[in-house]
Amino acid sequence: MTQVFVDESGDLGGSRSNKRYFVIAAVLCEEAAIKTTIREISKRFGLSELKFSELSYDEKVEAVKMLSPLEFNVAYVVLSKNDRELRDWLDRSKRNKSLAAMKLHGALVQGLQSYGVPQIIVVDRSQYSKDISGFLSKRYSIAVVPDDSQKRAGLQLADAMANIIYLHYQYKNGELIDEIRDKIIFRRFINERELRRL
Repeated sequence: MTQVFVDESGDLGGSRSNKRYFVIAAVLCEEAAIKTTIREISKRFGLSELKFSELSYDEKVEAVKMLSPLEFNVAYVVLSKNDRELRDWLDRSKRNKSLAAMKLHGALVQGLQSYGVPQIIVVDRSQYSKDISGFLSKRYSIAVVPDDSQKRAGLQLADAMANIIYLHYQYKNGELIDEIRDKIIFRRFINERELRRL
């Protein structure tokens, strides 16, 4: 059974953050089919779970080559925080960050709807997961299940994909994303104006 796992990379910090992009990535996969490979990668690099941000660049290249043969699809939204007004707005309150997270998750769910998304999405526990759960439940009738990424291979794969996409935008890295480009079924780039319209 195909499941949907969602994770993020970057942050929703404003002017105080040096990260100019925030990525939310969804992985559609059968979790049982990816577990062994996720465990092998984690073990190879001495990690208790696959956390892509903890790998060196060369380790990321090796890991993505191990991941790319797996059966999965990727959908993502990326928020450009290059607009000063947006960064100032994000800095004003935690509520603004939460509102941005809800709108971006909503844009991702809208993009996934044509792919017959299940009614349950598994997300990594985050400071926004409660707000996101309520928002997606009310607006899209989707249940959001916050879970521990250490226990879920699907969340670890979503972490890897979010990090690869983040590196592509933040550092113009094409090498890693080229390995998974054929798995991307939906992408949406959102700037400050578009975020206001969501």
